[in-house]
Amino acid sequence: MAEAIENAWPVCIKPLQSRKGAMTHEDHITVHLVSALRRTKKVPGRIEYQYSLQEELADGYVTTPSSIDFVLTVGDDEEVYLAYECKRLNVTYGTRVRNYCGPYVDDGLMRFVSGQYAKGLPMATMIGYVMNGNNTTARRGLRRAMKLRTAALRLTAEQDRLSTAGRPTRFTSTHDCGSGHSMSVEHHLLSWP
Repeated sequence: MAEAIENAWPVCIKPLQSRKGAMTHEDHITVHLVSALRRTKKVPGRIEYQYSLQEELADGYVTTPSSIDFVLTVGDDEEVYLAYECKRLNVTYGTRVRNYCGPYVDDGLMRFVSGQYAKGLPMATMIGYVMNGNNTTARRGLRRAMKLRTAALRLTAEQDRLSTAGRPTRFTSTHDCGSGHSMSVEHHLLSWP
């Protein structure tokens, strides 16, 4: 799936290039990425955009408290999926760059660790849209943000993957989610040219 995402990324951003300032909100980019992935016909399952999570309360009332950016399901069991949460990083505002590593960790990665997303599943994926194209700075910022939150993230390991120049930056983090459950999270930093 990582290769499918890397190959779909140029297709995803091509129609957005002329609208970079106005139409580059996280959700807008993600819907284009999902569309590009579906068009490739190389994804090993079904992709669902804005996958609604259902929660049944003690009295039987069912709510949908949140949704995951997109999921990949293989087969008929909708309780087994690979979740993808997407966040923007290194967003330029005039002459300033806001790294948004805090929201990536707090409003993205933490949702997997806490069990809000992909509860009980062994793996998940975070995608960072690096809006200024500087993956090195984005990775450095994420490393720092995760280190500051090691205890809250229940981080047990973090490993960079070999990334060639011009390709997405990839790394893995492992988290102890409690009750003997560990989760591996793949991170893909996609550079906006």
